[in-house]
Amino acid sequence: MKVTPKAIQELFDKLEASRQSRRRAWDTPQRLRGILVEFGRVRIATPEKKMFETEGALLEKAITKCINDRAAVLKRLADAARRVDKAAFGDQRNFGPAHQALLKVLDEAAEYMDP
Repeated sequence: MKVTPKAIQELFDKLEASRQSRRRAWDTPQRLRGILVEFGRVRIATPEKKMFETEGALLEKAITKCINDRAAVLKRLADAARRVDKAAFGDQRNFGPAHQALLKVLDEAAEYMDP
């Protein structure tokens, strides 16, 4: 089989197209990483080597943490609101502490809302 300059150039072109495709593909998880760091307020380790599997595992862990953290804050917020409601329409002596707990968890929830 004879190797021609044209065949070599075609291989170089395919190699470069493949390289560009991988770079574009790598940009997607990097955009997700940026969103999670900015809006999810999570720290994400940087992989030692650029590998899609490693980056995907790190992003999966960060997404899980972000969702769990927000779910926990929403649960505490709902619980605090119920305590205030119960104190307002029941035992009024508990209203002050219940109101303070609500304000505290509202501040915590607000941190997730401000990028």
